[in-house]
Amino acid sequence: MTELTIERPNEKQTAMLRATTKHIGFGGARGGGKSWAVRTKAKLLALRYPGIKLLIVRRTYPELINNHIQILRQELRLVGTYNDKDKVFRFRNGSTLHFMYCAKDGDLDRLQGVEYDVIFLDEATQLTEFQMKTITACLRGVNDFPKRIYYTCNPGGQGHGYIKRIFLERRYEPGEDPADYSFIQSLVTDNQALLKRQPDYIKQLEALPEKLRRAWLYGDWDTA
Repeated sequence: MTELTIERPNEKQTAMLRATTKHIGFGGARGGGKSWAVRTKAKLLALRYPGIKLLIVRRTYPELINNHIQILRQELRLVGTYNDKDKVFRFRNGSTLHFMYCAKDGDLDRLQGVEYDVIFLDEATQLTEFQMKTITACLRGVNDFPKRIYYTCNPGGQGHGYIKRIFLERRYEPGEDPADYSFIQSLVTDNQALLKRQPDYIKQLEALPEKLRRAWLYGDWDTA
């Protein structure tokens, strides 16, 4: 039997990993451990539910490579294989972890006819509301697997207003059920693992111009 060792999550990451609503927002500032939480939750779901179909989305392909694909290929090399042409990691138990970038609306054409059980929009505010809604419309399937969408996010970006509305302001439109949405705010001060490795990171954030400092250090959604 092959075993994977997973680092101990911090309190906010634990809350994200345990959340069960359909739409889960996580983050709100720089350095909150968002990408680690995405990779960890994806691994846990893939191994827990044989045959589940997962999708991780970032705005650009280099971001996918640097933040997820390279790391996961190393971590999961004993439990499956990665196909670079299709951008999918196939687990031995039949689960699949797909990767997609969405730099422009034309990239959405690759979603024709596809469906996923769980979708991760990493740095969701870098996508537009239209892009997020188009991607999440692929959340479907006639099986008993969890159906969830995880949005990691910082204030600012094209999708700032949409993420702020559904997770911070909790203003919902027809067809949006408030019970389906939950938000866990995670700041750099919650990520002690990062601060131990890079103790001066807070100083870097404190040196930013006021609006960026309030957004990226304190998670202030009213600055953008």
